[in-house]
Amino acid sequence: MDKPWKNKLILVLTLVILLLVWALAWMGRDEFQHAHEDDDKVASVERAASEPNVVVIDEEAQKQAGIAVENLKAAKYLASQKFAGVVLDLRALVEARQRYTSLSAQLAGAQAQVLQRRNELARTQGLYDDGRNASKRDLEAARAALASEEQHDIALQAEQRAVVDSVRMQWGDAFAGRLGDKDGLVARAINHQLEVVQFALPFGSSPPHPQWQVDVSASGQSSGVPAALLGRAAQPLPGLQGENWLLSTSPTGAGAGTRVRVIAQQGKAQKGVLVPVSAMIRFAGKNWVYVQTEADRFERMPLPVDRAMGDGFFTDAFEADTAVVTGGTQLLLSEEFRFQIKNENKD
Repeated sequence: MDKPWKNKLILVLTLVILLLVWALAWMGRDEFQHAHEDDDKVASVERAASEPNVVVIDEEAQKQAGIAVENLKAAKYLASQKFAGVVLDLRALVEARQRYTSLSAQLAGAQAQVLQRRNELARTQGLYDDGRNASKRDLEAARAALASEEQHDIALQAEQRAVVDSVRMQWGDAFAGRLGDKDGLVARAINHQLEVVQFALPFGSSPPHPQWQVDVSASGQSSGVPAALLGRAAQPLPGLQGENWLLSTSPTGAGAGTRVRVIAQQGKAQKGVLVPVSAMIRFAGKNWVYVQTEADRFERMPLPVDRAMGDGFFTDAFEADTAVVTGGTQLLLSEEFRFQIKNENKD
């Protein structure tokens, strides 16, 4: 075969091969496009199933993982301020009360003696004026006896006032003015019917007019026992920086010197729910709870923790009977982000 024919044959075969390759590429383009569309549909379905802040777990898996759910209970919240306080030692007050009572008895006897001496002086003066059985010496003796009893009476009164002044300087007017009352503030304190707490407000501030409570619990989660404001404290206590005031409260069982929290609640009570501490989860610097919106669906929602109560946190962001997760919250958080990472890798 001549060389020109060979060249022509090679050229024809080359053109045929190129035509076949082009035809194959053209026909495969549609199949590749259809395959991509199917992949996009699958990815889109998976992303839709994993919504932001949502975890879907069937009920059987919940049981195996120990997921616990609790309905929120209605609660009320009062805005409050908290101050440092100390339970006072009442031994000095007990001693002052005993001294005051003893002086009162002595004073009653002295005043009776004064009255008797006055009567004797009046009788002696009458006998002396009538010139009967009373000499000038008898008259002077009667006057001296009366003066002695009056001085004794004055001394007892001064000593009693000193006891009152001492109580006033240490405890204030609320106690000094009721030192001798049989059923008053001091008597109830001595009979262990109440305790006295001294607390401090910031300098330059006056106590509000709220409901007072004293919390003696070590955890600081108790709502406390009711208390009543007595007035300004006469002397500041070491460690209580600020304006010192006194409260009376029913017996708490705390010993003298116990550090307590004084709670001043004021304003109108707000209505909401109490979220248990076990429901809270910390993530990304914020506080969250998982709310069960369906039998197998849980949504992570923010929880404000600025209003702490006894066993949790008050909020008006949820309704009563809202179902929140109280066990297995960390597992839900792990599942939520496991699905998100899986979807991101597929993208």
